[in-house]
Amino acid sequence: MAPMKSARVIFAVGDRKWGIMDVAGRALGVDLYKLEHVAKADFPLIAGHYEKAIDSCQRVLDGLGQAMQRPAEFGPDPVLPAYLALHDTMIEFLKQTKSNLDATAVALHRTVQIYANADRTAADELDRKVNDDPELRGKR
Repeated sequence: MAPMKSARVIFAVGDRKWGIMDVAGRALGVDLYKLEHVAKADFPLIAGHYEKAIDSCQRVLDGLGQAMQRPAEFGPDPVLPAYLALHDTMIEFLKQTKSNLDATAVALHRTVQIYANADRTAADELDRKVNDDPELRGKR
């Protein structure tokens, strides 16, 4: 996509002049920064919590056979198969949610890049805001 050429419309009040495209571009840059922050900081943080939940669920399986063991006189354990089915379902939900968060973060970042490539003023403001944000430095 070729960058848009900015047509500047200048208006003045007294000795102050503004370019409408510049003002809009800076505002867009701030909005792009917010989306970039969500894509690069917020969604990965949330996805990390899902990853920890997945790991915790997997660790439960380590001692499960021993914990749910019962004497043979009582017959087969009806709880273990039901628990394992529930466990597998939960793991799949957690993995799918994490995957969706990761994919959404990638899509948001790509969207920001497309808009920034189309508007130089917005891109400059986005770069400035990203560089000022300690969570995003070097992540654009």
